[in-house]
Amino acid sequence: MLIKKIELGYSNAHPEFHPWIEKARARIFSIAAGTRMGMVAPRIMEIGYAKLLYAATELGVDIDSTKTFVFFAPDGTCSLNIERTKRGFSYGGILSTTFDGLMGTNNSMPNGCGFSIYKLNEDINDETLIEKMKEAQCRLGEEELKQLGKGNHFAGMYRVKDPVSGEDLNMRYLVVHCSGHVGGELLYFPDTWLADKEGFHKIETPHGPIIFLEGEARGLYVNQFKKTEASNSQNRDHTASEIFHDLDFIRLESITHQGLLDNGKYHLIGTQKHDSMAPIAFNPEEGLVAAIRRHNLSKEFLDNWEHGQRAKDFGIEKELMNLDITPHGGGYESRFPINYLKVNLDKNGIASFDMQLKDKHPMNFPTFRHVREWLTYRRKWEIMRVVAKTDLADILFDLEPLMQVYPIKSIPGGQG
Repeated sequence: MLIKKIELGYSNAHPEFHPWIEKARARIFSIAAGTRMGMVAPRIMEIGYAKLLYAATELGVDIDSTKTFVFFAPDGTCSLNIERTKRGFSYGGILSTTFDGLMGTNNSMPNGCGFSIYKLNEDINDETLIEKMKEAQCRLGEEELKQLGKGNHFAGMYRVKDPVSGEDLNMRYLVVHCSGHVGGELLYFPDTWLADKEGFHKIETPHGPIIFLEGEARGLYVNQFKKTEASNSQNRDHTASEIFHDLDFIRLESITHQGLLDNGKYHLIGTQKHDSMAPIAFNPEEGLVAAIRRHNLSKEFLDNWEHGQRAKDFGIEKELMNLDITPHGGGYESRFPINYLKVNLDKNGIASFDMQLKDKHPMNFPTFRHVREWLTYRRKWEIMRVVAKTDLADILFDLEPLMQVYPIKSIPGGQG
């Protein structure tokens, strides 16, 4: 069957900016699932990434000699974060923008968000466990609303099942996905506290500023990220103990999927790089998969991949062969096929989008948060098919949902 590709384009791009979009496009690689948001995500990222390449060149970097790249995992998608989208960054990938000591990964807004997995230590039947979950749902307070009532954050209890036989392994896992974002504003807007530090560089591009950090400024920023990441992990523990105070459980893993690696050389924008068990989370009905990453991307994959030669031409084959990532979850998907999507630019970045879904009227919207009614979080089959096809991970367990807890004011899939 012939699959119709989305018509994608830009409007109001500054003539000086066109070559940089082409340079960015050439260094963006993707195995994102599907023919909808998986196709859109790289085109949004072209804007933010082009700005980074433009600004680095203004600072004297020879872009052609660098090994910077963007790689989208199977869950590549749009972002509902208004500021991140405006800057021109999407979600579900890994971004490398470090040049000769200059770090640019701060522009895509790391915040230390992640998962924590806990194992229930007590023998309790599911009926009683669900009742306790319902009680927890009713006692969620304002603090828990801040943690679980936005984005795709959740807390849920799951049956642990054998992924092949479907046998119940008589274990119950609690998974918490949230963050305290302590210091998050500092990470999002480093100019508010680093502008007077050595190594701070703010470059104006045709479509918004880019901040590069080196030396003292970079060190301070990376240290702030590490504090935020540790605080977020502690916050998930606190949130779990507050909500489920009458259950006995122990933490197995704490995993960041929205953060910095190698002192800021890489930004994991919604992917996971973890050597032990990591969850891949989908919508409340589809549950989760507990996986352990394989060494990826393999040389065999790159040799047979349609984009493998392009990676070799840029000299980043080694970098891609050592990604060792897994997707973090479903990500937002369009409920209907997309006929076309146009990215409208202004002097600050992305101003709005024009989009037409199949059999729907054309619409204009400033961010994807404004079209949430046309989005879904149901992508498990497509994403796991790509995981299997690319040999990213081994599946340890299927996590079948018993109950997910949201604040009453929240909408499954999130409000923010």
